[in-house]
Amino acid sequence: MKISVKFSFNPNETQLETQSTTLGTLLDELQGNKRFEVFDTKRKEVYPDCDVLVNGQSYQVLPDGLDTNLRGGDKVEIIMCMFMLGGG
Repeated sequence: MKISVKFSFNPNETQLETQSTTLGTLLDELQGNKRFEVFDTKRKEVYPDCDVLVNGQSYQVLPDGLDTNLRGGDKVEIIMCMFMLGGG
């Protein structure tokens, strides 16, 4: 099935062909990329400084959370909150 995925650090939306049927399995699949870290695959939880939206709603308010079933055409947005400290 095709899912649209958008990352907070990339303004472009990507169409992803996936066999993942739940949000948690999709995040696990994406974590294998290692370009970003938003999901602890061992503990099966999103890191506290990140949020994941499914069709505009945070996974935290969805009744099934990370077990939310995905359907073709769903939009998943991964938001990484990065706090940068500068020095001089």
